[in-house]
Amino acid sequence: MDSIQEKKCSGCKKTKTLDSFYKNKLILDGHSNYCIECTRENSKKYFRRKKEKESKIETDNLIKMAFFANQTGEVNNADADNLMKILMIEKFCKAILDEVEILKNNIVKVENNV
Repeated sequence: MDSIQEKKCSGCKKTKTLDSFYKNKLILDGHSNYCIECTRENSKKYFRRKKEKESKIETDNLIKMAFFANQTGEVNNADADNLMKILMIEKFCKAILDEVEILKNNIVKVENNV
């Protein structure tokens, strides 16, 4: 039925067989424009960005709460200072873990290409 047995991925630009693409009725040839690997990678990136955005909002809200609690006198200064220290340490650790994850991904890509 299909005369085309291969298709070029819009993501990685590699030509692959049709079974390397998800089916999509909205596309003329009935298959997605991105291969399964690129679709999965894009999905991972999307959810990683979404998680980072939610984490940033949560951290910002905690900082605001600590600031307002400190201003209104609901929390003593030592507690507010400790909360701020905890938030800064968490942010610093998250940045380090993100960098480690990037380095691991680069190593895996290099090993797969060798």
